[in-house]
Amino acid sequence: MKVLQANINYSNSYSKLDVNSLKIGATLVFNILIKRDKNYVVIIEAGTILSEKLYEKLKKQDVLYVSKKDGKKQQLTCESLYTYVNYNKDDLKKSLYFLYEINKEVFTDFLDSQENMIDVPCLEEIVKSIILLLNHNPNYLKDTIPHFVNEYEISYHSLHVSIYAICLAHFLNLTDDQLVQIGLAGLMHDTGTKKINDSIKNKDSKLDFKETEAVQKHSNYSIDIARRNNINDPYILDAILHHHECHDGSGYPDRLESKDISDFSSILSICDVFDALTSERPYRKDKSTFDALKIMMKEESMVYKFNQRYLKIFLQSFLK
Repeated sequence: MKVLQANINYSNSYSKLDVNSLKIGATLVFNILIKRDKNYVVIIEAGTILSEKLYEKLKKQDVLYVSKKDGKKQQLTCESLYTYVNYNKDDLKKSLYFLYEINKEVFTDFLDSQENMIDVPCLEEIVKSIILLLNHNPNYLKDTIPHFVNEYEISYHSLHVSIYAICLAHFLNLTDDQLVQIGLAGLMHDTGTKKINDSIKNKDSKLDFKETEAVQKHSNYSIDIARRNNINDPYILDAILHHHECHDGSGYPDRLESKDISDFSSILSICDVFDALTSERPYRKDKSTFDALKIMMKEESMVYKFNQRYLKIFLQSFLK
């Protein structure tokens, strides 16, 4: 190992690094330093893949150091997510794993919260990380979907819908600010299902009228939860409330028709149904990507429910 960079001796700026906390094969998201004379010097730069040979060399060092400002990056957290994703953006499976892990933590805490509080700043970091991956790889959606967890559970579903929505909005040439809005709406759109009885959510047969009414209230519950968490952006709230509206007027909660349904709501509607169809459910098996899109575009029961132009653009994203 050679010295890559010398640092002035600010001893209070560095802390010891436990070599056993490092994992072979991982991409380092922080610089590793040693102390020579009175200076701290970088011997391994952030972005380096830790090989077994390199790991063995590090173990031979008396003491390793990491900058205290990088200390929080030693573990995957909301604060370090973007950094982890950035340094692993060429590894689709690993970067998706990071998104799953953080989103799972956020939703676990949310489901445990009696006050229905959710970590919105963390959700925003998830959205920013998705946008980073999409900007890095224009085919991100097509390349990543094979690695999606095939299970219908709120943390998986919310993340999938957010990814789909951000990608579709990107293909529609929406602005970066709008990508953040639609991504956050995607993560929050089904939070209201927390208030639906589990026996209804997990029922493996057709819902009766009262059960259907109970489920349909989740959009309003999601709005209440969003506002409770200080989300007051009207575009985000509208998308959350109306993601089950249909262009033929058969949706809920307000039975809006196509001319009254916002772009964000139309996007979420497509992404929500697509993820539901391509995920394993208690009452049916999952559909393939193209079977799901075929159903949405061709079946009489669905063909009039969506913005067909948006749906065709969504389909094209899998063909590029």
